[in-house]
Amino acid sequence: GFPSIGSSDHHRITGHGHCKMAMIVSLLLLLVLADVGNALSLHVPPTPALSTKSGKPVARYGLGGAARSTQPSSLPSLYVNELTSTAAAPFLFYYNPHRYPQFMSGIKDLTTVREGQGPPREDMFIASGGTERTPAGLDQRLDDCLEYSGGAYLDCFVLEYVSPEELAVDVLAPWNPDPTKRLMPHPDLTAAINHVRGWVDEGKVRYCGISTHSHVVGAVLAGVEEVDALMIRYNLAHKDAAEEVTFPSARENNKPVIAFTTTRWNDLQEGGPNAPTTAECLSFALGKQASPPVEVVLHSARDEEELEEAMEGIQMGLDEEDEKRLRLYGESIEAANEDFYDEYPEERFLKVSSA
Repeated sequence: GFPSIGSSDHHRITGHGHCKMAMIVSLLLLLVLADVGNALSLHVPPTPALSTKSGKPVARYGLGGAARSTQPSSLPSLYVNELTSTAAAPFLFYYNPHRYPQFMSGIKDLTTVREGQGPPREDMFIASGGTERTPAGLDQRLDDCLEYSGGAYLDCFVLEYVSPEELAVDVLAPWNPDPTKRLMPHPDLTAAINHVRGWVDEGKVRYCGISTHSHVVGAVLAGVEEVDALMIRYNLAHKDAAEEVTFPSARENNKPVIAFTTTRWNDLQEGGPNAPTTAECLSFALGKQASPPVEVVLHSARDEEELEEAMEGIQMGLDEEDEKRLRLYGESIEAANEDFYDEYPEERFLKVSSA
């Protein structure tokens, strides 16, 4: 017959079995936690206000190129990988691509189609633009953009840094105490907008956007039908004019806003023990007083650690106590404007003076 198993042998065998089972359970738990970690790498839902060519809604956290730091070429792919298990499409933005070659090489790698590696181009949202306003200058700038976005099309072309000098008085507009209702784009700016709209008709561009440091400009162009989206400066120390001037007009005209410089060039986190974290700065821009119309928060993470920290920490706004704390923190910075960040500080009082 079969040899009998003694008590000590039984304990040794069953103990070994329990050990193997514990190892298997631990491995399974690690895999589950890894999947959860990936699924929760972005705690905010995507926005349907902007979508990719394939129809995917874009991530509310957008990654941008930074001229003030040297971002590694690995950053764009890390950002895209963090979104793989979510419903959100990557939102990537760059100014002149020649300003940061390492970051741009990372974007170019993403848009170079390699079957089975990374998302298809149609599942990514890539935006860029230029300060040019002439047809020839705009055409050249689009060619530069397309070189890094796959060659076929750009999701959004942004007419950058539109200034108040590019507006004109609308002599046909009825009287309104709000001066933004009596202004319109200057003919040269209108021609540039129409040029971009021509690309939209041709399929070279999908959205026409504008960026500005002026909230008067933002309010006026929000009312221009041919403009699809606005890029606006907004942060906890630069909020008054945005909330009083640009955002109401954007809501009225159903125009999505992409908020940028939400950390004020990373200065806001350097203000002592009460200073916000990067994630708090980003979350502030998605709070109830800003979103809508803010649909995407653009962040130029300087390295992989900062990117992961931002994506892990960003929320749809802050709780009431933190919101109040950060507003108080930003008040003195906004009023002093010692770094001249606010180029149009008088806009803070526009609604009060026109009431």
